[in-house]
Order: sequence, then structure tokens, then C-alpha cells
Amino acid sequence: MENLNYLFAGYSVFWLLLSVYVFVIGRQQKTIEQEIAALREEIKK
Repeated sequence: MENLNYLFAGYSVFWLLLSVYVFVIGRQQKTIEQEIAALREEIKK
């Protein structure tokens, strides 16, 4: 039964890191989309 604690801890760390990664990538994508929108506005001028 002690091994199940390690398994649970491992899965918890994995999902935590995956969630942080997805959050960071999402923020970067939003920033890039804003930069692309600004560049498109510059091109239209």
C-alpha cells in the first residue's frame, strides 16, 4: 500500500506540471496573437 502513495504523488506532480505548462503556453499564445493583431493594423495603414 505504501507504493500507492508514491504513485499518487507522482501523478499529482505530473498533472500539476502539465497544468502549469498549459497555462504558460496559453499566456504566450495570447501575447503572440496581440502582437500579430498590432502588426496587421500597421500593415493596413
